[in-house]
Amino acid sequence: MKNVKYVLAENGLTSWHIVVSWDAPEPQKYAADELQHFIYKISGAVIPVVTDKVEKRGPEILVGPSNRYKEYEIDLDFEKLGEEGFIIKTVGENIVITGAKPRGTIYGVYTFLETYLGCRWFSSKVSKIPQRSKIELPEIDDMQVPAFNYREAYWRDAFNGYFAVRNKMNSNKGEFTDRQGGKFKFYNFHHTFNDLVPVEKYFSTHPEYFSEINGKRVAERTQLCLTNPDVLELCIQGVKEWIKKDPTCNVYSVAQNDWHNFCTCEKCREIDEREGSHAGTMITFVNKVAEAIAAEYPDKYIHTFAYQYTRKAPKYVRPAKNVIVRLCTIECCFSHPLEECNVEAIKRAEQSKTSFLDDLREWSRICDNLFIWDYTTNFANYLMPFPNLHVLQPNLQLYRKYGVKGVMMQGNFSHGGGGIMAELEAYVQSKLLWNPDIDVKKVINEFLVGYFGQASVPIGKYLEMMHEAVKPYHMSIYDMPDAPYFTDELLSKAEDLFDEAERMADNEEVLERIGNLRLQVTYTVISRMPLENPSREVMIERFSRELRKYGITEIFERRDLQMSIEKMKTSRYCRDRSGLYRVDYRM
Repeated sequence: MKNVKYVLAENGLTSWHIVVSWDAPEPQKYAADELQHFIYKISGAVIPVVTDKVEKRGPEILVGPSNRYKEYEIDLDFEKLGEEGFIIKTVGENIVITGAKPRGTIYGVYTFLETYLGCRWFSSKVSKIPQRSKIELPEIDDMQVPAFNYREAYWRDAFNGYFAVRNKMNSNKGEFTDRQGGKFKFYNFHHTFNDLVPVEKYFSTHPEYFSEINGKRVAERTQLCLTNPDVLELCIQGVKEWIKKDPTCNVYSVAQNDWHNFCTCEKCREIDEREGSHAGTMITFVNKVAEAIAAEYPDKYIHTFAYQYTRKAPKYVRPAKNVIVRLCTIECCFSHPLEECNVEAIKRAEQSKTSFLDDLREWSRICDNLFIWDYTTNFANYLMPFPNLHVLQPNLQLYRKYGVKGVMMQGNFSHGGGGIMAELEAYVQSKLLWNPDIDVKKVINEFLVGYFGQASVPIGKYLEMMHEAVKPYHMSIYDMPDAPYFTDELLSKAEDLFDEAERMADNEEVLERIGNLRLQVTYTVISRMPLENPSREVMIERFSRELRKYGITEIFERRDLQMSIEKMKTSRYCRDRSGLYRVDYRM
């Protein structure tokens, strides 16, 4: 290493100490313990962890704020760190790793281990911890602040608290311990109208609480009447009950159900026509809920969607200071960067003339707390390839450009998952959510080598081939296996690359990872195969056994695996499989 200034450990020995404040909170102590643990795994040296009440005995790594700062004349500007930033800095013979509370110091420690000691955490089960007899360091002056306050790669493997915190995500779904610093926590962070005012409970006696469509109040797949004062009171009381039930949440959701059928009564229609958007009634209503909540709970936020029929920003009403609006990309093309492609791969039910980019600009102009709900898998065909890695960086850079404060990237969140490179997606997304300017190709290559070893070369060629294939087309999150970018020739080449990868596998674990990933090609081939092909049923049975071997529980969103397999036997594509979906689910 050039410009070596510090030797942390050599031949299992060290003169250093890790210092925490005598009254340090648990996340700060956890950061110190993790630093000690991984330095030991790297070098065999155990650096003692002591408090700042202990007399100095040699060079120190100061983890978090402590009384040593005054002694060493360390002056740090914590204001610049925001809510989760950190500083790694060499001062004299010492190293300071400190950050904003409660998680900044933890993120600083993991960045120190990653950037300066070479650690990587590729998934919940696969990591790279280098072995060194000597740990050398240069002078360091590294301050980082995340691009987004809320960062969530919504994949099952990424919910693992150790993976998430080590990759600096504060995911709502993250399974964190208190020592890991907690998370950005939502209460019911999805569609909640029916939770707040259940149609089953109220429609028979109060149909006026629900959508009026063509002059008639409807119960099936309905929304709320947002100009009804009783509905407002029920929602306010419902949110207050949620806060009492779980006061640890940052955000409480007041959001439309996951379908259309907005209310068109005279009062609702009047507001929406004036505002030029159905977000007019939504934001007017949510602001009133937020105002009532702020009077008693000034530190809580109310969340709602700009989704489908509410995606377009209103002309006049502005979201309140304690309202989070989450703009959703569901209709967008995911094979081209959003700033370069206005095509909507899914046609909007509402005949709006605004593009997603138009809507992003307008919401960013009027909303102080704009979040994004992004989509990073094919929801109709979980196991079908979804080559989108090339658009993640430009899209996140776009969100940052327009002042977005939080991003959730929804992938396959089922209990099984797999077969779709979920671990790579989660890893790359976690890195980009912290810093959208990273070298993405380097990150992908590091993952492939760490995850697949020698087989990373054919796997890398496969991924590159798939990404090139989708570029001439507009890819949606509901495309079918007969999409024009999938051809028999392409899939045949993919099979050859997987054959090569299996021959090059370093060991059985890597061979299993390759087999898991190969399921996406197998699924696509079977789905394109004519029903009368005599090999089809045998292939489906073998495919079914492979799914269970790898613990995969869903191949279509929200559907039982066995039912899905039976549907595959009788029809080729998801669009042909009647009764495939239901909407009674929780995220």
